[in-house]
Amino acid sequence: MSGLLIVNADDFGGNALANERIVECFAAGAITSTTAMVYMSHSEQAAELSRGSDLAIGLHLNLTQPFDGPSVPDEVRRRQARVSARLSKHRHRYVFDPALFGEVHKCIDDQLRRFVRLFGTPPTHLDGHNHGHLGLTALMALPRGIAVRTAESDVGAGPLGRVVRVGRHRLIAHRHATTDYFFAIERVRQARRPAQRDSLLALSRSATVEIMTHPDRDRDYALLSSETWLKALRELPTGSYAQLRERGGRTARQAVAQSLA
Repeated sequence: MSGLLIVNADDFGGNALANERIVECFAAGAITSTTAMVYMSHSEQAAELSRGSDLAIGLHLNLTQPFDGPSVPDEVRRRQARVSARLSKHRHRYVFDPALFGEVHKCIDDQLRRFVRLFGTPPTHLDGHNHGHLGLTALMALPRGIAVRTAESDVGAGPLGRVVRVGRHRLIAHRHATTDYFFAIERVRQARRPAQRDSLLALSRSATVEIMTHPDRDRDYALLSSETWLKALRELPTGSYAQLRERGGRTARQAVAQSLA
């Protein structure tokens, strides 16, 4: 597709401040979508706050932080804890673990089903808390066809790191709908000159770009609340992962619905 800028706020449902600021930023036009955590202490509040709004919501897959919600089924909690303990080890970012694959697949399914129960619809897309979805075992366990966040584009990596990022992006793009580029908002905030900042955002005029934000972090929130940011977004083609279609014409939501049937 032609240009599209997605400004996604992570950690919806992760804490009360994130919930409050994400809803505020969306209403102001500072973000275009969010990804929600399930089985966390503020997940139900996030679902309630989103009802009746046009906020596009994906799943912020949690494979790294223990669930702290009040009513997590014991089996679900234990499974996620086992997966988290294994995937937190550095080597699991780069190798495929066939012994863990089945449990990771069930853990992803647990969270997708909980998301649908909370929000009443499949997620627009999927990304990972602490980028946990990018480990090879997790990546191969994701439902084929769902829209997925890719790896960050060419950020502070040496030659080997760039090769890994490019290879991972190609794998994701082969199996899923994804964007051409993905950056954390720090790249925009740390631009030394307005021209550098504008060049990053201008990629979205001809390519698909996601910018990740965390509004509960004060530095992110300050930029999102600025008139400079709001003015820039008004001049760009903005939207959400709901506009990306998997090859063959299925939307990401249709792909998830089929996998959960």
